[in-house]
Amino acid sequence: MNFSEALVDITAAFRERYFWIALGWQDIRTRYRRSALGPLWITISTAVTVAAMGPLYGALFDRSPGEFIPHLALGLIFWSFIAGSINEFCDAFSGSAHYLKQVKLPLTVFVLRVIYRQFIILGHNILIYPVVMILLGKSLNANLLLLLPGLLLVSFNLLWVGLVVAIFCTRYRDMQPVVSSVMALMFFITPIVWQVDQLPAHRAHLAHLNPLTILLELMRQPILGVAPPAIYWGVALAAAVAGSILTIALLARFRHRVTYWL
Repeated sequence: MNFSEALVDITAAFRERYFWIALGWQDIRTRYRRSALGPLWITISTAVTVAAMGPLYGALFDRSPGEFIPHLALGLIFWSFIAGSINEFCDAFSGSAHYLKQVKLPLTVFVLRVIYRQFIILGHNILIYPVVMILLGKSLNANLLLLLPGLLLVSFNLLWVGLVVAIFCTRYRDMQPVVSSVMALMFFITPIVWQVDQLPAHRAHLAHLNPLTILLELMRQPILGVAPPAIYWGVALAAAVAGSILTIALLARFRHRVTYWL
């Protein structure tokens, strides 16, 4: 296996960032062409979901609106970013076959294209939260500064996950519905609608065994004014390092075969 070629693939993709930025932006424009509101339709849909579920589930769980609705709103917003990225990684290479078959480009470009596209949608969806803050009288504090390193760490983890998922879904086309089904299941076992402190004390640790819980909380807790626990940062960083090593090995072995699988 040629590990240097795998590293060159990744570093070259970051040097050619203009390419995946242009592709990601074009994807958004194409998807919402002739739409009056564009990606704001997703924002409106998320806002309606929060408005409908917030009071209902808050009452069911006996939680005050000021506590539960911000938790739910940010949970749905960041879950959409994580789950949307992972689901779209399945089609990252096969959906770009016309590029890969004609031009020699780093494979990482097409994974970064998906992440950038999801960041644009996240930027639209996060506009919901200032409205929630105003309506519920919430405020921010200095812990908000932890959002940037949290986003960077989550994005780094999504990058290696994206390369792994994209390679396997290109080789095994049956993987795409499997990934979608797994992500649908993970929605229910990740604290998006519910909160960890609702679990019995002897089972609360089970929620933290879910890696998506950690990624979600690294982004949600700073906005809620809470500093994520050190264990979250440690686990996410360890996952990023271990996942990157696995991905480099996988990329070194299979990067030349991807085009033939398309």
